[in-house]
Amino acid sequence: MYQVFTLAGEADTSEEAVTLLQKQKVDVVFCNHQPAPPNRTSTGDWLATVLAQNQPDIQVVMYADTTEWAFEAYRSQCAGYLLLPFDPLALQALVNRLRYVFDLQQTKREAANRSLLIKTRSGYQLTPVSDILFVERSNRKNRIVTQSGTEIHPLGYTMNQLEQMLEGCGFYRCYQSFIVNLSKVSFIRADGNSKTYAIQFDGYDGEILLSRDKYPELLTLLKEKYANIDF
Repeated sequence: MYQVFTLAGEADTSEEAVTLLQKQKVDVVFCNHQPAPPNRTSTGDWLATVLAQNQPDIQVVMYADTTEWAFEAYRSQCAGYLLLPFDPLALQALVNRLRYVFDLQQTKREAANRSLLIKTRSGYQLTPVSDILFVERSNRKNRIVTQSGTEIHPLGYTMNQLEQMLEGCGFYRCYQSFIVNLSKVSFIRADGNSKTYAIQFDGYDGEILLSRDKYPELLTLLKEKYANIDF
């Protein structure tokens, strides 16, 4: 109707839908609260609950001919609820919302799978962003330290340029000479007596400096995004 969706499949019961979705990659499911007689199928909110637990990337919209089941849709983590017969304006607003969330999901996936093409003395090296632990500037030269243990020595980049290249991928400038991958941080060492702070990573033997001014800001960022950091 809105030239947004391609129909990937149809199912008569909630159980058939679960089987279909185990084989077919989809982004949105529209489900009737009572897709078939109760003796043949579970209700649509059961399907929504199963998907919320096992395939949370799928957006589920439940619909029915009464508002009675709207709360069940909300409790089942549905992306929306539609009342039959469809109100075209309400449907259009919901489609816009579904597309917006889908675009955010795509951006997240692209960032997770993104790679950097880095110029080095020996040529150009393609490096997955998710493999980078940190970037360091020392003696007017940069190095990129990766989780796999290799080091990359970029040629002709400033730290500001590298920071811009990593923007939107979960990196943070924790010191003038360091940019860190927030998802790789495992421990923050804080020495209250000497007022020194440092960052450690799983699988990396050593630590890097954390600016005293950046310490509270970094803690806030990590607490908002991650739950497995020791403070």
